[in-house]
Amino acid sequence: MDPNKTHVSLLESLLQDLIGEIVARVGADSPQDYVNFILSCKELAASAPDKRMRKRLNLAPLVKRPLASSSYQKLMDKWLANNNPYAHYIEGILEYFVHNDKFTGLYHFSVAADAGHKEAVYLYAIILLCKGLTNSGQHYLSQLKWEEDTTMVDKCWENIKTSLHGIRVLRKRLYVTSLRQMKPRDACHLYDMNNSCAKCFYYKQMFKFIYMI
Repeated sequence: MDPNKTHVSLLESLLQDLIGEIVARVGADSPQDYVNFILSCKELAASAPDKRMRKRLNLAPLVKRPLASSSYQKLMDKWLANNNPYAHYIEGILEYFVHNDKFTGLYHFSVAADAGHKEAVYLYAIILLCKGLTNSGQHYLSQLKWEEDTTMVDKCWENIKTSLHGIRVLRKRLYVTSLRQMKPRDACHLYDMNNSCAKCFYYKQMFKFIYMI
């Protein structure tokens, strides 16, 4: 074997690997930038099917409109197969709220949450709390560092409401029962949803979800 050809082949392989990493990072930051990026160069477009891209591609447009994902089912299957957290979050919403498959929905939420998808962390935590799994729910919510600042939690909830727009969210009896059990006994600003403390935080987050406010 010609050592020069081997050297060129290795160099091309490394270059392609680097391009794949660049495409994956761009895709993770902005879906629009990703599209513009791969349209600018055929070498970049060749890296679009890269597994790293499938795992890290930011699917923000579909996160806002999960019901629209049915038009991209083949791509969704590929993204799920590569453990894209956005895809798992979208699938979790569809399975849990649309298809009423709670087990499968929670599975997808857990995968997305464990991958660090913040809205998935929040929604998975709230559902666990509403199902009476208090310790697990509190554990996941703590990842959003709400005790330091609730800005992230508030942003997550607003984004989740956007994703759930047009989707029926049932108010289950178990949820209401868990909410009552979480209600703080001590005096607190219980009906001021814009402010919370350590005593009423979990109660208010559950209340927002159950009554969709």
